[in-house]
Amino acid sequence: MPWSDISGRYLRGARLASYALAAVLAGTEIVILALALNPNVNADYRAYYIDRTTTCLNRDAVGSYTLGETVSFRSDGAKKAAGMRVCGWSGPVADGTHSLGETSRLRLKIPPLHDSVTATLQMAAAIRPPQVTQRIIISVNGVRVHAVTLSGKEPRTVSFVIPTAALAGARILDVAFDYLDGIPPSSAASNIYKRAIKLLSFRLDPVEPG
Repeated sequence: MPWSDISGRYLRGARLASYALAAVLAGTEIVILALALNPNVNADYRAYYIDRTTTCLNRDAVGSYTLGETVSFRSDGAKKAAGMRVCGWSGPVADGTHSLGETSRLRLKIPPLHDSVTATLQMAAAIRPPQVTQRIIISVNGVRVHAVTLSGKEPRTVSFVIPTAALAGARILDVAFDYLDGIPPSSAASNIYKRAIKLLSFRLDPVEPG
């Protein structure tokens, strides 16, 4: 067989292979574009990465907890607190666990509760003059239970009642902190890096009768 025929067949084969590769790449790009425009992802992924309606990416974290126990969110309580931290936290370090973004969440297992409980948290505001206060809204299992304004650099003890309406026989307590005045580290920084509070400790107790 003449050499020209062999080389011609080789060139035609290489050309067809390149066409096939180009078609595969084009198809892949179409699939990627379709997924980007209408991705089949869960609601938490969509809210964080696509719609950007939250700065707190939900994850499967549930910490163990005993009623009446004080959990430290400083360095000394890192192991116990780690299981409770869902998202929106950085640390812990010596002065507490720092909030990160516009929302932070804790999640913990609780025994069946038929009455309300008192939550006691020690927190400190992240401030940078001229902003010297931080407003925080706290919700439990989707029910708004408390709003507080922190000021100054010193830690403050914040106590509030979690009503039975927020418990409703639940075995999981999902606590959300929404920050209205988070401070970005720079003017160009994304809102996922805003700072608002330092959480030092967390505790739940049965409400005292009377």
